Amino acid sequence: MAEGSGGVSVTPARGPRAPREIEGAIRRRRGELGALAAELNRRRRELTNPKLLMRRHALGVTVALLSVGAVAAGSIAYRAWRARRERTLLARGGRLREALGRMIDRPERVAVEPTATQRIIGSAGSAAAAVLIKAALERLSRPRQEARPRGDPRPSR
Repeated sequence: MAEGSGGVSVTPARGPRAPREIEGAIRRRRGELGALAAELNRRRRELTNPKLLMRRHALGVTVALLSVGAVAAGSIAYRAWRARRERTLLARGGRLREALGRMIDRPERVAVEPTATQRIIGSAGSAAAAVLIKAALERLSRPRQEARPRGDPRPSR
């Protein structure tokens, strides 16, 4: 274990202080704390006031907004340029050449049979569609019942 004072300084003990002296010290410290709290409050208000921040940092805000706008406009222009370029006959030919190359390299992936799960899902979907179509056709082909007054003695069909 280290021995020593550990950074604690020893001050000589003074005699008892007068109450007026203690009250004066308290008043001074209370005044300092009040001034510090007022300064913190002022800085908080300035920090949360958007109009003041915009006025103080107008150049920075302008540069940031222009930068964001330029990036957005540039990305839109780049996408339009790429889309226009991909629609050309030369680009379409290049994609066809790549597809044919893939087909020659891996012919087993060209006409793949569906898996058992895919067949089951396809059959279930077809059956559900048939049931829905049948129900809709039956509902449409039913004759409409005429609206009769309450006391009409004619039997319903």
